[in-house]
Amino acid sequence: MMMRYISEDVKDLKPVWISSQEIECPEKILPEFWRNYTIADCRFFLWQMLSASISAEGQHVDASPGEQIYFFENLVVYLEASFVLDQHRSLSKAKAGEREHTEPRKHSGKSESSETNLGSLPKKLNKRLKRLSIWHRDGFDDPYAILDSFFDAYDLTSFKARLYDILQVCCQEKYYDKGCPADVLYLLEKVESIINASYLILGGENEKRLTKSKPSAEIAGKAGIGSEGEIEPPAGTIQFLTEFFGYKSLKKWKQELNRICLYSLSSQSAQEWGVYIDLLILYQLLGRLAETAFDLRKNKSALV
Repeated sequence: MMMRYISEDVKDLKPVWISSQEIECPEKILPEFWRNYTIADCRFFLWQMLSASISAEGQHVDASPGEQIYFFENLVVYLEASFVLDQHRSLSKAKAGEREHTEPRKHSGKSESSETNLGSLPKKLNKRLKRLSIWHRDGFDDPYAILDSFFDAYDLTSFKARLYDILQVCCQEKYYDKGCPADVLYLLEKVESIINASYLILGGENEKRLTKSKPSAEIAGKAGIGSEGEIEPPAGTIQFLTEFFGYKSLKKWKQELNRICLYSLSSQSAQEWGVYIDLLILYQLLGRLAETAFDLRKNKSALV
C-alpha cells in the first residue's frame, strides 16, 4: 500500500494533512504533539515501523496497529506544521525591511471581533475545539455542515452497528477485525465531528440565552427560526446536549475516544491495563447523540 501524496513536484510541496484553519496558526500544533509523546516514544514507534517495513520475515511488532497509525498521523501533522512555520519565518525575514518603513496598522476592536468571531458563535468555542480535536480538524464555523458530512458517511443503523462492534472489542483480548484499522479511525473521526458540532450548537444556544430574552411559552420546545434567521433547536434537544456534556466534558469525551481507538486496535483489553470503559453507557449516549444530530439536521431542512 502506498501513500497518495508522494509527488516531488514543486507545486505539491505543501501541506495536505492539516486543515486551512491549522495552517493559519500551525504553532499551536507543536506543543500538543509533545504532550502526547516523548522523545523516547518517537524513537520507539519509528523503529518499530521501520523494522516491520524492512523485515522480510514479518517479525513481531510490539506497537499495535492503532498506536502506529495514530502516531503516524500526529507525526505527519507535526512535520507539516513545522514546515508551515519555517515558511512563515522565511516570509517574515523577506518582508522585514518593508515593514520597517510601513506605518503600524491601526486595529479596530469592533472590526476584529466581527472578523474573528465565526458566525454568531463565541470565538472561544472555536478555539477550544481546535485545541482539543484529535481527528476532526476543520469546518468549525458551520456545525450543520458537519452533521451533513456525518450522514453522508453513515445512516443511523450502519453507524450504530459499527460502533457496537468497535466498542465490544475494547474489552476483549483481540483487536477489531471486521475491517481495516482505517475503518475505526474514520468512525471515531465522524463521532468526534458530531461531538464538536453539538458542542458548538449548545454553546451558541447558551450564548443566546445570555443576550436575548426568554422565548414565549407558545414557541418553547419547538424548533424554529429566531429573529435574526438563526435556527433554534427544540428544548428537548438542548436538554439532552446539556446532559451529554454534563456526563463528560468536551475534553473527557476526546480522551474517551482516544482510549476506544487504542484498545479497539490492540490485542490487549482495557481491563488488562486497569482501564474501565463503560461500554453500555457509551453506546447509549453516542447512539442517542447520532439520533439527535439526525433530528437537528432534519429540523434545519424543514425550516430553511
